[in-house]
Amino acid sequence: MAQAKSAEAVRDGHLRVLGSELGQVYHALQNELIWLYAKWLEYRKLYATSPERVTLLNSVGPFLFRVVQDVLWDDVLLHVARLTDPPKSGRKSNMTIKRLAAVVSDPRLSSEIERLVSDAERLCAFAREWRNRHLAHCDFDLAVKCRGVDPLLPASRQHVDAALAALAAVLNRIEAHYFGSEVGFAYFSDAGDAEALVYHLAVAARAEARRQERLEHGEVLPEDLEPPPVC
Repeated sequence: MAQAKSAEAVRDGHLRVLGSELGQVYHALQNELIWLYAKWLEYRKLYATSPERVTLLNSVGPFLFRVVQDVLWDDVLLHVARLTDPPKSGRKSNMTIKRLAAVVSDPRLSSEIERLVSDAERLCAFAREWRNRHLAHCDFDLAVKCRGVDPLLPASRQHVDAALAALAAVLNRIEAHYFGSEVGFAYFSDAGDAEALVYHLAVAARAEARRQERLEHGEVLPEDLEPPPVC
């Protein structure tokens, strides 16, 4: 069985195989995309699994889970936009997929990366517009609904899925060329994730429903009258 590598070991491996310049850029972008996918997968677990799950969330904390939904959504779009920024903004350098082709020494691979980056930039365009006109800045004409103002580009879960897949394709072309493998960005998991939260919420909701039923029928248990623990 393969053992999990430490973060330091993974970085050292990237630098050893790819060299200092490409290795640093690739390693940083891989970490960014892993984290982006992790957040997006939590969003999908909560809000894109089933109508029943959304109903459960709305039954226990409708305002909170609406806030969580909006904050996660906005953060994912911001993250997508950052990864497709220009390599420089004024005097500041950016960590972006647009840095990759320039630091790939193989001309043929560099050309492939440029094409994949172009595809990703096109599929991420909606997130960049949302960032520029609504999230990082508040477009005046859009905010006051001026007549004739161009609406924001459509943004849906399908658009995000396609954008993330395009970003993954860029990095996995590097991974395949130098390591003969592929990173399963879409399979990130953690024991303390949204699935665990939903499980405990469902257990609590079922227990409360049964408690209410006992109270209605006068079949009260001692614990039914205990105040809930509040941490």
